[in-house]
Amino acid sequence: MVTLKFILGIIFMLISVALVILILMQRSKEEGLSGAITGQKTESFYSRSGANLSKEKFLMRLTIVLGVAFAVIAIILSALMRFGV
Repeated sequence: MVTLKFILGIIFMLISVALVILILMQRSKEEGLSGAITGQKTESFYSRSGANLSKEKFLMRLTIVLGVAFAVIAIILSALMRFGV
């Protein structure tokens, strides 16, 4: 069982690093509010290209999948540590 904890620990660390990178790659949603305050025109939903939307959608879905995997592995590791396996 020590090997299982070691492998899950490595996967856990890799997923956490990947999550940080994915979150930093995503576009900020705050541009709309700052544009409203300063009066500057920002991109609207209809002015974006289809390729840009699909990239953002892919990043969002991948972030969700890795977030769920992160939570599941954290629960499994916690259970293994608690029961002394």
